Amino acid sequence: MRDLHKSGKYAILLPVKVMTYTVAALAVLAFGTEAAASPHFDCTGQVVVVCGGIPQRFIMLREGESRKASFSFPYWLERPCEHPIKSGDIIRAAGEERKPTGAIRDECPDIDALVVTNLETVGHMDFPDAVETSAKAINGGEATYKFVKITGVVSSVMRDEMNAQWNWFALRTQSGDVYAAAPEAEHPLEELLSLTDAEIEIRGIVLVQTRWRKLQRLYVMPVGECGISLIKTVLPPSETPTIPAKHLVADEIIPLVADGSLIHRMKAIGKVIARNHRFCLLKSLDGQVFKAIAMQGETLPNGGECVSAVGFVSLDFIGVVLGDAVFTPCAATPKIVSGDTRPTSIEQLFRNAKNPRDTSSEIVRRRVSVVGTVANSQESIRTDKSVRIEHGGRYVVFDASAIPENALPDIKQGCTVRVSGVCNPEFEADPSIATFPRFVGFSIIPMSSDDIVVVKNQPWWTVARLMVLVLSLLGVLAIMSGVAVALKIMSDRRGRLLYEERAAHVRTDAKVEERTRLAVELHDAISQTLTGVALQVDSAERANGGANEATGRFLRSARQMLASCRRELQDCLWDLRTRTFEERDMTEAITRAIGPYTENVAASVRFNVPRERLSESTTHSMLCIVRELVANAIRHGKASHVWIAGECHDGQIMFSVRDNGCGFDAASAPGPREGHFGLHGVRERVNEAMGSMMIESRPGNGAKVLVRMKLKT
Repeated sequence: MRDLHKSGKYAILLPVKVMTYTVAALAVLAFGTEAAASPHFDCTGQVVVVCGGIPQRFIMLREGESRKASFSFPYWLERPCEHPIKSGDIIRAAGEERKPTGAIRDECPDIDALVVTNLETVGHMDFPDAVETSAKAINGGEATYKFVKITGVVSSVMRDEMNAQWNWFALRTQSGDVYAAAPEAEHPLEELLSLTDAEIEIRGIVLVQTRWRKLQRLYVMPVGECGISLIKTVLPPSETPTIPAKHLVADEIIPLVADGSLIHRMKAIGKVIARNHRFCLLKSLDGQVFKAIAMQGETLPNGGECVSAVGFVSLDFIGVVLGDAVFTPCAATPKIVSGDTRPTSIEQLFRNAKNPRDTSSEIVRRRVSVVGTVANSQESIRTDKSVRIEHGGRYVVFDASAIPENALPDIKQGCTVRVSGVCNPEFEADPSIATFPRFVGFSIIPMSSDDIVVVKNQPWWTVARLMVLVLSLLGVLAIMSGVAVALKIMSDRRGRLLYEERAAHVRTDAKVEERTRLAVELHDAISQTLTGVALQVDSAERANGGANEATGRFLRSARQMLASCRRELQDCLWDLRTRTFEERDMTEAITRAIGPYTENVAASVRFNVPRERLSESTTHSMLCIVRELVANAIRHGKASHVWIAGECHDGQIMFSVRDNGCGFDAASAPGPREGHFGLHGVRERVNEAMGSMMIESRPGNGAKVLVRMKLKT
């Protein structure tokens, strides 16, 4: 069985039979009778579609499973195939189910992943004949998970907003629109854009979109080399049929849209009377206003230009819309009257808009002029390219998104302005796809920067500003009084803090003196006594001279125990004499604590535990544990580098000591009986702190000790 290698593709598989052989029989022929079974899954099927992207994935249908079940569980490839697979190939895939890692985890972080580790191409077979269907059957769910074919016109091509390896487009048919998804590797975005308005046939599988999208849940995925077949090429804009002028109103266009006779692009001639960054509004020869939304990559025409717009006809809540439109200048510019600008008020706009359908035709998508006060700041105007104008408790938005920033006049908050432009109703949702879109207000779309005029700048000495000044003076007086009181309180508090600091220094000095006295007494008494005992043991060992092997073993053990006791006593003396526990930074405290042991080795310390959250006893225990573990790593492990790290969260302190020494077997490590008290002492300190300790080490691979302790403040 060949391993996968990197190809950047994934596949979708369906169950097949080749001649008189089943898929299982083909797998036996390809793998042999003694093929090794995968620990989790071993499946065979036919490749439906091959797509680019990393991580790679495919969908496979196991024996006895439905298409619905198979499309619910994707299989992932971490490495590419040695020989690229293609649509129609029969392959066998084997792998395991495990927690996702790397790029797979980014795609499916919450579930286990079915990861393919081995793949073999078994053969190739043509796809079965597709069943002809309609948009109504697909959108109604009757064709879900079936292999179908459908004919229509390509429109609304776009890149997938969440996965750049997929492209979406709409297929316009006489019974409605159907959405389709095609892999970028097989059908690039440029190819689909070139097919806009072309009549094609799709052969593929109807699937359910399980992730959130702005598109419908049911869609068709083309399958095989003939997944998308061209039936009729795109007509050039010059040969596109023109919409009769009388049909550029909603009542006349509704029957044509309903019977599916306008599935291809249509042409309409008009003059641009308004534009923003999303669409433009054009006025036809007969004075009808319609909206044109540019095709991806197409540039909207400038205001005042007379153009021929070629696009797909649809309806929004106001009137006719040309979607995915392409614009060309008119060779012979017809005379189209833009219409006079009608002065009105913001209150009058909303008085006529109790119901958007009943809004006066003299206002909606007609040029109006309104006067109001600028409500948003100059910075907001420059950023959002919109001016909010208020009057009488109502407001409209002046949409300046199509005006260059350097051409916008200097508008300041509070000034009075007159804005002119086409009045466009705004809805909470797209009226072309929402059944009952909620009307939210009006926007004024201009022709140029000349359509916004500052009528009156806001005077400086307004009543509001005078009131603000008086209130500010009163506020300053109140603040000064408050500052005086606060200074007195701060002075008293500072005096108490100074007194407490001095008292703490006195207590610290007393502790240091007491520790020093104890260290001297221990050194003069116990340390010298242990030294004498050690000398006596050495003398006894020399006197024995190897005559009695048992006595020699006891004496050597006693010498090791005495040496360990002397080291423990030296550590205690260092604890009593050092001021490490008074350090405010735990990284510095640990660095100083291990200093005597790391003079000739490298030490890396990163201890992200605030000292103020630790009690004296906890700090003492941690420093002793870290120091003992570092000493063991250097003395016994012969380490040349130690790493110390720590952090705290959820009421616990976690810290570790890791080295690059010779390592050891934790289960058989020497203990107190052999004269080694280091790890035993560490365990006792951890147990006293209600903590836990875990040792990871193998001979020759260094050691790591992880300690968890409850945080006691």
